[in-house]
Amino acid sequence: MQFLDYVDLEDWKATPADIKKMELQFITFRDYAQLRVMILTTLASTYSDKTDKYSKDQTKRYLETLKTETERYIAYANFCFKEIVTMHNVQFPYLLEGQRCDDLYEQWESGRHTVDWRRCYHKFSPMLLDSQTCDMEAGARVDGKHPIPECEEFNHNFISSFDVIPKYAAYRSAKDFFIYNENMLQSANNFWNGKVKDRINTWIEINNGVKEMLASLKIDNIPEEYLTSKQKINIKNELERIESSRLDYRRVIRRNYNDFALLQ
Repeated sequence: MQFLDYVDLEDWKATPADIKKMELQFITFRDYAQLRVMILTTLASTYSDKTDKYSKDQTKRYLETLKTETERYIAYANFCFKEIVTMHNVQFPYLLEGQRCDDLYEQWESGRHTVDWRRCYHKFSPMLLDSQTCDMEAGARVDGKHPIPECEEFNHNFISSFDVIPKYAAYRSAKDFFIYNENMLQSANNFWNGKVKDRINTWIEINNGVKEMLASLKIDNIPEEYLTSKQKINIKNELERIESSRLDYRRVIRRNYNDFALLQ
């Protein structure tokens, strides 16, 4: 969990290199977390049905470790998922900010300067290499004929061609930009929802069950000589409630084992 120290830092911003590392490590993290949960759940269930002091101490020890670790896995998985999806959610200003264009060159017809041209290069996502661009050659007439029809801003007889052509090139690339990023965002959501995000529900269920078990151990350890009859009845009822709603460790172990086998 390379980025665990950044989970609670609100002002930390992942770079594209960070996101690539997260994506590379996310499956490994999922398998490690799933295996740790299986081991700790098995160890806790081994002692949970026994009543001697040693078994109770061991049950508490493994339950507390399981509670801490599942909370850490849940927080880390949510953090990485959010950072990955955010990086793939690219908005139009990025197209303009990352645009680069060649120098302007002039077209002359019958001795008259008629059109200015520039070739512009658009990088659609920060996750792409600098060489992975959509190239667009755009021109603007300077003789007053055939103004650009799509947007009044580009009808520019009084605007520098050098400045307006990049805007027009970005305008023409916008459709492909939006299609590309919508597809990438949907792919990222679908892939990581299926591979990791769904595991979080299992970890949450286990964590809730662990809290119930720890609550029952805490109540059960109160010396009876310090309790009134009414308190004893209340504790008995609470223990029965916890017992009826607590995690079925055998079911969870079996399901986790099956899930883990399917992930391989």
